[in-house]
Amino acid sequence: MHAHLDKIHTFFAIVDSGSFTRAASNLGISRAMVSLHIKNLEQLLGVTLLIRNTRSVALTGHGQQFYQDFQRIFTDIDLAVARVTTEHHSLSGELRITSTWEYGQRFVMPLVSEFCQRHPLLKLNYSVGASLDDLVSNKLDVAIRLGALRDSSLKSRRLADYAILLVAAPSLVSRCRPQQLQDVSAMPWIHNSNLTHPGRWTFHGADNHRSELKSQAAFTANAAEIVRQMALAGMGVAVLPEWLVREDIAAGRLEHLFQGWRLPEQPVSAVFAGQGDMQRKTRLFIDFLSQKLSTQPGQIVPTGA
Repeated sequence: MHAHLDKIHTFFAIVDSGSFTRAASNLGISRAMVSLHIKNLEQLLGVTLLIRNTRSVALTGHGQQFYQDFQRIFTDIDLAVARVTTEHHSLSGELRITSTWEYGQRFVMPLVSEFCQRHPLLKLNYSVGASLDDLVSNKLDVAIRLGALRDSSLKSRRLADYAILLVAAPSLVSRCRPQQLQDVSAMPWIHNSNLTHPGRWTFHGADNHRSELKSQAAFTANAAEIVRQMALAGMGVAVLPEWLVREDIAAGRLEHLFQGWRLPEQPVSAVFAGQGDMQRKTRLFIDFLSQKLSTQPGQIVPTGA
């Protein structure tokens, strides 16, 4: 299998970047070569790994298992090399990172603390909510971002996925009484302005049924926690991360609407400037996050775009 590592590397680049085109750019090869690598790898294995169309790339069941198996292998290799190297060359200097407040507080900060304990000479500069434009202008090393990324010159690596849910307060549900999924369009909505298309969602039901839901915003906020607070107050329907509303649903403060329909899982990505070689501290930090976040409770290992 070692003779086919270039093809496996290409497969990983597609999953991590979310497209054949971005994978080709990140690897410095043509898109045709990327397609050939995947074709040869699938022929070698005798299974289909990726389902692709003009807009997206997704993993098959075989592809997901293959990714997970090799992710563990690659992570073990990277960490083994990092451990040996760190004994002789401990990380130093300043690591400048940014993330959203909610996800950063719950998932990133505990890991940042562990990473800094491993590298006591490393200084940390942590910004909350900085835009991707700040990566270059403020010389940040890495940004942790949730959801689909807008096209840019920046590079990214997919770290994990998370579920999102359609939720509303019981008081609002009792007033509006939606009987079917499309009825939700007429209810007041709370949009997160950070999302690319906050009022457009595609739901997947049984037997591969799909339903498009469009909504107009009655209220708008630029932070998931504010959207959650508005939803708790009964101001509108919202789409929120499962990890953010899990306790609210269990306590009956929010209802998960139309559980027979599911929304596509969203990626957690590490975004970094693609200029020059990535600094070792940034690469090791991203490797560390990838290993840890893929096994967090409530997190799901990467499953494709």
